[in-house]
Amino acid sequence: MNQVVVRALVLALLACSLPLAATAAGAPAGDSSQSVVGDTLASASDQPAVNETPRHQNPDEYDEAGDDEELESWLSDQLSDQLQDSSVALSEGQYDQAREHLGDDYDERLEQYAEVSGSTGDDEDDPVEAYRNASESQERMADTIEEYHETRAEYEEALQEGDQERAHDLARELEALSDEIDEAGEDAVTSYETIDNETDEDHSDSVASINESRSEIESEQTAVRDEQFVETELDLEVVDETASFDDPMVVRGAVQTADGEPIEGDLEIRVEDEPVAVGEPSGDWWAGDESDFEFEYRPTDLALDEETVTVEYVPDGDTNYLGAEQEVEVTPEQTTATIDDLTATDEVAYGDPLSVSGTVTAAGEPVDDVPVAISVDGELLGTVTASEGDFEGEVETPANVSAGEGTVTASLPYEDRTLTATPAEAPISVVETETELTATATAIGEEEVAIDGSLATEDGDPLDNQTLEVRVDGVAAETIETDEDGGIAGTVDTGSVDGEEVTVAVSYDGAGSNMAAAEAEETVTMPNGGDSLPVPQSAVVGVGALLGIGVLGLAGWWRRRSRRDALDRAPSIAVGGPDRGPDPAVTQERIDALLERATEQLADGRTDTAVRTGHAAVRHAYGSAVGRPGSATHWEFYREHADDAAADAVPLRELVETYEQAAFTPDPVTEDQAEHALEIAARLCEEADLETTAGSASAAA
Repeated sequence: MNQVVVRALVLALLACSLPLAATAAGAPAGDSSQSVVGDTLASASDQPAVNETPRHQNPDEYDEAGDDEELESWLSDQLSDQLQDSSVALSEGQYDQAREHLGDDYDERLEQYAEVSGSTGDDEDDPVEAYRNASESQERMADTIEEYHETRAEYEEALQEGDQERAHDLARELEALSDEIDEAGEDAVTSYETIDNETDEDHSDSVASINESRSEIESEQTAVRDEQFVETELDLEVVDETASFDDPMVVRGAVQTADGEPIEGDLEIRVEDEPVAVGEPSGDWWAGDESDFEFEYRPTDLALDEETVTVEYVPDGDTNYLGAEQEVEVTPEQTTATIDDLTATDEVAYGDPLSVSGTVTAAGEPVDDVPVAISVDGELLGTVTASEGDFEGEVETPANVSAGEGTVTASLPYEDRTLTATPAEAPISVVETETELTATATAIGEEEVAIDGSLATEDGDPLDNQTLEVRVDGVAAETIETDEDGGIAGTVDTGSVDGEEVTVAVSYDGAGSNMAAAEAEETVTMPNGGDSLPVPQSAVVGVGALLGIGVLGLAGWWRRRSRRDALDRAPSIAVGGPDRGPDPAVTQERIDALLERATEQLADGRTDTAVRTGHAAVRHAYGSAVGRPGSATHWEFYREHADDAAADAVPLRELVETYEQAAFTPDPVTEDQAEHALEIAARLCEEADLETTAGSASAAA
């Protein structure tokens, strides 16, 4: 029978029978002893501490290709549990523990949740952003409440010593801290509401804990206010609620105590946290005394859809008055400013400063304290600030500005605000910079090659976030991006090329940038690992259970025929049994080369790349249950070898966790972390039994 036809028949039978076998057995078809090991380790690492709520069990899909919705739900549960544990610890005054619950583990799970849910974080109702904001708000509460209690202790000490001046100053600090705690708590509650609206979670207990913490601080601060301060209030009238730079809003009013006593002297008044000039009231309609004032408000970045603005009285720190605020109605209108006299550097290259200067005026008046955005051909380079109508400054030329003749544009970075401007332009010439691309390729499996290298300018400046193309024998296979150090690290599938040479080329075209194109090329000899088709044992059992001994016989015949064909095609070997896969001596050479390269990368400060290379060496040393070191995910690989006598599970888990940080998170691995990871990698590689690894790889194939 034609072998291709038989293979197709067996695969079709497997595909049809596996779901039925799983149903008959009453268990998922993917269950295996590996998942038991993974669940045991997950349970051991997730044991709840004292005062923690019980954790949800980690499903098998956590580290495998499974149901995304189930994985998303599990991650959401974990994040919510950690937030709840943190809020409880916070209400009990355990600030270190409150922060620990929201540490690196929380951040890693949040990144995984974002990836699984497909969130971009752009929507204000996005649960990923809400989870992030809730964590940040609670950490801020923990820090600030701890500082509040420390300051409160100093305040009580000052009172006991009769140091009224110091007690008064500390009371001011306590007032500011109290406001910050309440604001952080409100932000956390808002985030919880967003999460509950967008997911199936219920954070009512966490909200209750947060509000309990806020109430306790407010109660303490009320006692301090009664001892040290006099409350005040604003009495305001809006003369003209139209607010624009051309037509300012006019407000008159007074500041008085809660008992109606006027507050005299110099007053600091702010509108939307911006100080305004306060003067005597004009006209005779306002009947008041010396405490009355009038001010004009000329907004620059007030949103056009705002309906109210907040006016605030900020007392002098030496007085015993508390601040006060009041919202007043407003009608924003837009004014168009003019940017004139723009001058810019004539010619720049990558990394050069681009100097700009000019003026900003509106309604014939100079505009003060507004940002001016500087861009080249639509690419924003940065901002400079206009002071009393003039701006002058420098922005750096990045790589993503196209070489050639271009245009510098100065504009106001506002959209739908009370101030806009017609952009000003000036010509510029961007010079191309030569680049140097280095790349090496190493076979790490029968059909996989590891790419390592760097992209930099001819002066050695690393180029980050640049996209490069990888081609195998002239065919585009993958794209990779440089890291923050200009490093290149990744893997690419070569297809079935057992024992053959492949040409791996890495190229950078410099499109859309001022960087010159570059290319590097290497020839790699792939290991010979046979061409038999692997059939999972559990699948064969399922087929036999449902389709009978006839299908088992057919599958057995096919596997024997495939193995015999593979042996017929294999090169001659010494007497001693069947082919055991890659030569251990050759494997050792590859491992040594990877470890040496990782050490060099660490010496160059490329910590993330060094960890990835060290991890590749360990995977090469221990192989994989499917016969290809690169085919399993890093956690699948861990589970395969966690109970291996040679591979100690604890350091192996440390290495995999560090690799995950280096490969999948924006936080770079520290030098100490990388050094420790390479020590683990070297020890694991030294302990690996390459004879066994080669044999298991051959058996799996």
